Amino acid sequence: MKTVLPTLNQKILSLVMVAFILATMISGCAPATSTTATDSAPVSTAAPENATAANYAGKKIVYVNSYHEGYPWSDGIETGLHTILDGTGVELKIIRLDTKQNPDVEFGKAAGAKAWSEIQAYKPDLVITSDDNAQKYLVVPFMMNSQIPVIFNGVNWDGSAYGIPTANMTGMIEVELPNQLVEMLKSNAKGERVGYITVDTETERKVVDIYNQRFFNGQMTTYWVKTQEEFKTAFLTAQQEVDILMMGNNAGSDVWDEAGMKQFVLDNTTIPTGSINDWMAPYSLLTLAKSSQEQGEWSAQAALSILGGTPPSDIPVVENKKGQLIVNLELADKLGVVFAPSLLKNAVILGE
Repeated sequence: MKTVLPTLNQKILSLVMVAFILATMISGCAPATSTTATDSAPVSTAAPENATAANYAGKKIVYVNSYHEGYPWSDGIETGLHTILDGTGVELKIIRLDTKQNPDVEFGKAAGAKAWSEIQAYKPDLVITSDDNAQKYLVVPFMMNSQIPVIFNGVNWDGSAYGIPTANMTGMIEVELPNQLVEMLKSNAKGERVGYITVDTETERKVVDIYNQRFFNGQMTTYWVKTQEEFKTAFLTAQQEVDILMMGNNAGSDVWDEAGMKQFVLDNTTIPTGSINDWMAPYSLLTLAKSSQEQGEWSAQAALSILGGTPPSDIPVVENKKGQLIVNLELADKLGVVFAPSLLKNAVILGE
């Protein structure tokens, strides 16, 4: 017998990041991509009216990406930066540390030192950094309390481990909604045992520790993998050991055959799955995706404010607010799940 995913009024009203987005999916009052900024948001979501090429001509920004071109998360941040900065006259230089494909600590240290040398030679007015490794390998050893303003984004959950922010910094902390995602999936689970499968990286280790400490009382089972074949094996094991499986990150796997893995997951899924990463939506029943483009757009807006004379210390550190619900109808059919029309109306739908 097919089960119907209930309306989400009671589960969604407490969401921090996508409360208004998901609530309006039920009411039909606004599109799923809409968002409401909090009163503390330091920078508007639209470019300042005076953000013309004449205002910022000759200004230079360096963006330091922890990862590599082609990684969906940081590609989205770059898109957000270009959305705001293109046409303003700002010259944007991009440095990629490539630490996702090269996770060795010594590689990271060398990449950070090389980036610092490039920054010194380029003499930018401001530096934007994304994700934890840029803080670890560049900001902490070279840029703490420097004369160059720094805007960070994509730092998972808390910047205190890096001693940020300092007086020359502001930024956007990256947060997620794993507990709300699990609550949504429980409606079609046989129990409450939660698992998390992911490629083993330093960032994912931090994420798993926070999930277990803040949300799951240390009870979340983690499946660490390094290769596609290990991912398959762990995925099959999880179907027998847990009732809900969160799909973490495939970045850093030795290979990843998208079509083949999509079919493998479809053939072997027996429990509800979910993710907070939009690129994992093809392998997940439900995805509560954070927006990497939001990180880039906010950082670019903050950069324009600083270039216009606002001290970084006057711009409060914020958390990301935007999100998107994605439903996978192929996996829903496999599991016998029927989604409520109110949810489908405004969600992104895969497998139509």
